[in-house]
Amino acid sequence: MQKNLYLVCPANHLEAFLQQKFGTDHFFLTALGSVFRFDEVRFVEQVADFLMQGRIDQILMVQDLNCPFKNRIINHEKGLSCYAEEYLFDLYIDHYYQINQCASRREKARKLALVHSRNLAQTIYQHPLLEGPVKQQGIKIVSLLIDWKSNLIEKVAHATQLENVVVH
Repeated sequence: MQKNLYLVCPANHLEAFLQQKFGTDHFFLTALGSVFRFDEVRFVEQVADFLMQGRIDQILMVQDLNCPFKNRIINHEKGLSCYAEEYLFDLYIDHYYQINQCASRREKARKLALVHSRNLAQTIYQHPLLEGPVKQQGIKIVSLLIDWKSNLIEKVAHATQLENVVVH
């Protein structure tokens, strides 16, 4: 059985949704807005140690298209002024025109989620403490764009940029 490590935001309780879809024999790492502090050495050391145990086949970066943090940024609403929102806001500003070419809120959230996922995958692949364990253990990195309200999951591979697959 494939063992997954899901990187997920706890705001909408997606752990239960994911367990219903993919089973319960997986691991979860949570951070607001799915914004993980890979600049904190102790945190990264713990993640690297966990990956070196060989219990993970793939890392799935979960991007909730209904995430309240992303939605506040897209809707230009005042937020919590937490690290996650500041980070996501910076991504939003850096890709403002690309994101705002989309007409609907859902498509804007999808575009921001894709930018965030690409950035997160690149950070993991190039991080001095994580690069080795990921390569040595042959861990794949994948994004899941989830719209739990409509029960849709879009899987996006990052290593080889394989075609997108929609799972229902």
